[in-house]
Amino acid sequence: MRNEQSDLELIRGVQSGDQGAFEQIVRRYQNRLFNFIFRYIGESQSAEDITQEVFLKVWQAAPSYEPRAEVSTWIFKIAYHLSLNELRRRKRYRIFHDAFCREEVHICVSEQTISSESESEIMQILDRLPENQRAALLMRVNEGFSYREISQILNTSVSAVESLIFRARTCLRQLRSR
Repeated sequence: MRNEQSDLELIRGVQSGDQGAFEQIVRRYQNRLFNFIFRYIGESQSAEDITQEVFLKVWQAAPSYEPRAEVSTWIFKIAYHLSLNELRRRKRYRIFHDAFCREEVHICVSEQTISSESESEIMQILDRLPENQRAALLMRVNEGFSYREISQILNTSVSAVESLIFRARTCLRQLRSR
């Protein structure tokens, strides 16, 4: 019995036109991508469309893929940018006043806390976060990406990611207490 292929081996297969390798990438990432995109943009049909578009971009861009980052980081970066473009197209994203998110209180939002609330309440609260904070928090909490990986996906510094996640948690705490 053969061991499961690594993401890099699969992408190398896709680079050579192996449709089976591409199908394995799709199976491996489809649910994770959909969940991230859905939570990020808040709309199921658009999340499905964007998930499909991500895989189209992966297929098209695979020949030029260089392993400077993990394959998962590369795929989620594509998903993030397509989702961001969708939010901009629909003008759905909102920006909070800087003062709203500057409170210097250390707040920790755990997955257990999030799972205890209803999905619709979570979506409403997440939708009120600035888009970059929402993306960083979802990548950290739901996907388990490291701060370094998030910084690569968002094309920012690790310290900026730390700040985004801190501010997102602070904002969530304030929104939940209302």
